[in-house]
Amino acid sequence: MNTIAEHPLFWQGESPLTCVDRIEETHDVATFVLAAPSRRLFHFHPGQFLSVGATIDGKPLWRAYSISSSPTRPETVSITVKRVAGGRVSNWLLDSIGPGSELPALTPAGDFALHPGDIPSTVALFSAGCGITPMMSMTRFLLETRAAADIHFFHSARSEDDIIFRDELLSLAASHINLKLHLFLSRPQGEMPHLSWHRGRLDASRLQRLLPERKNTRAYLCGQETYMDAVGNWLREAGMAEAAIRRENFQAPCAEAPAEGERFGLRVPGFDKNTEIAEGELLLDVLEREGLPIIGACRTGVCGSCKCKVVSGDVQTSSTAPLTPEEIASGYVLACCGTARSDLVLQIG
Repeated sequence: MNTIAEHPLFWQGESPLTCVDRIEETHDVATFVLAAPSRRLFHFHPGQFLSVGATIDGKPLWRAYSISSSPTRPETVSITVKRVAGGRVSNWLLDSIGPGSELPALTPAGDFALHPGDIPSTVALFSAGCGITPMMSMTRFLLETRAAADIHFFHSARSEDDIIFRDELLSLAASHINLKLHLFLSRPQGEMPHLSWHRGRLDASRLQRLLPERKNTRAYLCGQETYMDAVGNWLREAGMAEAAIRRENFQAPCAEAPAEGERFGLRVPGFDKNTEIAEGELLLDVLEREGLPIIGACRTGVCGSCKCKVVSGDVQTSSTAPLTPEEIASGYVLACCGTARSDLVLQIG
C-alpha cells in the first residue's frame, strides 16, 4: 500500500520546482517559496530538508536546505538561504533565483523532524544564525495546529538586524501565550527598544533559568557544531536525558585530503572513467570533479543521495545513517563520507 507521500497528489521529485516568491529576510538572507507543477502538494515533517540542484560553470551541484515553511500549507515549500563565504550554491541562489525560476529538487528527507503523532508537552528549540530555519517550520506547525505544547524558542544572532524571521517571531510571541521567545544578541545595536533580548551568548545558567521545566521537554538543536555541542552539554548537565536531545547534523564529518599521501586508482566502468583518488580524499569530491552524475546534496552523511556501490576495493566511511542494512551488506557507501584505502571500482547511478 502506498504511503501518504507516495499519493498521486504529492510531488515526487519528478519535475523541477518553480520559485513563486522571494522574501528578503535580512541583508544576506532570502526565503524562496517553491511550487510544484500541476498544483501538486508537498509532504514533509517540520525540521526536514529539501535538496536543490544548480548548474554552475557547467557542473551540476546539489545542496540540502532545511525547510522553513510548515506542512500545514502544503501548496508550497520554502527554503531560507544565507549568503556565506565560499558558498557556491547558496550564493548562486541568492544572485540568480527569483519568481519564475526553476530548480531541480529531491523530495523532502531527513531524520531531524518533529512528528505530528509524537509531540511532547514542552518543546525547546535552540538555534544560532541560519539554524533557525527548521525551528521556524516547527514553530509554525505547532501554532497552526494548536498543539498542546509549550514552546521555548532560544535563538542566538549577532544583532537585531541579523534575526531571521524577526518580525514574524515577535508577532507570533505576542499573540500566542505558549510561545516563549528567548533572543540572545552578541552585538546588539540597541535601536529597537520594544525588542526584548538578552545581551551576550547563551550559557548554562541562563538556559536553566529560562527553561525551568526539563523533565517532560524535548530539545531540538540546529547551528554550528560548537553551539550544538555546548547546548547539548548544558542540557545533559541540567538532567535532560540523551534521548530527549535531537540535533541537526549538517556539518560534514570527513576531513580534507592531506597534501601528501598515497594515491589509488579509481574506476567507474559504467561511465568509462579511470582516474586517481588521494588517500583521505572524499569519493564525492573526486566523482564531482570528474563530471560524473553523482548527487551530493547534504554532503554530511544524512540524506543518502550520494550513495554508490563499491564493486571492489576498501572504503573507510564515517556515516551509514541513511543506508539500509541490505544496502550496506551489498557494498553501498556514502560518497560524501567515504575515503579510499585501496584501488577502487565503483558503481553509481
